[in-house]
Amino acid sequence: MNKDLWLNTLSRRNRIYNSINLVKKSGHLVLPNNFKLSFNKENAKDIKKLFAFGLIYGVEFSDKKGYWNYKDNEVITPNNIRFNIKNFNPLIFSETFLNEIHFSNFDLNNKIVIQAGGFIGDTALYYASRGAIIYSFEPDFNSYNLALENLKLNPELSEKIIMKNYAIGNDGEIDYPLDPNGSGHSSAYDLENKKTVRVKSVSLSSILKEFSIEAPFLLDLDIKGKEFEIINDEGISKFEMVRIEYTTCIGNKVIGNRDDIIKRLRDYGFNKIRIFKHNELVYDLNVHGTIEAVK
Repeated sequence: MNKDLWLNTLSRRNRIYNSINLVKKSGHLVLPNNFKLSFNKENAKDIKKLFAFGLIYGVEFSDKKGYWNYKDNEVITPNNIRFNIKNFNPLIFSETFLNEIHFSNFDLNNKIVIQAGGFIGDTALYYASRGAIIYSFEPDFNSYNLALENLKLNPELSEKIIMKNYAIGNDGEIDYPLDPNGSGHSSAYDLENKKTVRVKSVSLSSILKEFSIEAPFLLDLDIKGKEFEIINDEGISKFEMVRIEYTTCIGNKVIGNRDDIIKRLRDYGFNKIRIFKHNELVYDLNVHGTIEAVK
């Protein structure tokens, strides 16, 4: 059998094998390079998402250096950042580690990054791997606790990270929805029919004061609507660079206008501004996207 015919036969077998196992509660899934992902009833959902990550984005898993890997319930990036498989999100991991939408500078050594919408610690660990010092904030209790677990898996990087279970916006407290599915899409503007908890909310100026931050480099926000509150905080003017993922409509309610954010950034002295799509999902940039601004 020649090589091409052998590979085609193997591919067909893998497709049949995977199709059967995708509906099972335990078993194995085989990626195109024959890397096996084993799952059981506890981690089946997340392993199947990891399998989709490999197929959709063409990611090869291997024990070799410089490849993605998976072992003992841990996803390992090519530069050896480790994550618990729980709540693995293919879209978010592709944004952070494949498309590198948070890339800010080739030299982040000891530069201070304030990052909100910390999810499971993926963005904070990305910045730490590039040498930055990070203050990261995540209001969802479940995601926050998983982020702490992921920081423990990366002790050298976690030394550069301070993580708090805060919402970012105005000072006070807010109701925030619990997210049992760990999707990372919860918003304080979408509470209907959802279980909520009271969460501490802090302004950007309060963060700078609480942690005695004098010269922050980057503000990176993914806070699901709260960007329209924090944009009025003059503490933003202290940063050299700002990246804001904005959403103008949540739960069929219009909560803000992208142009208002841009105007305020210009008022603070940011004169280089770009707007871009940070993933392949279907949306118009007037409704959702990312604003990056530099002085």
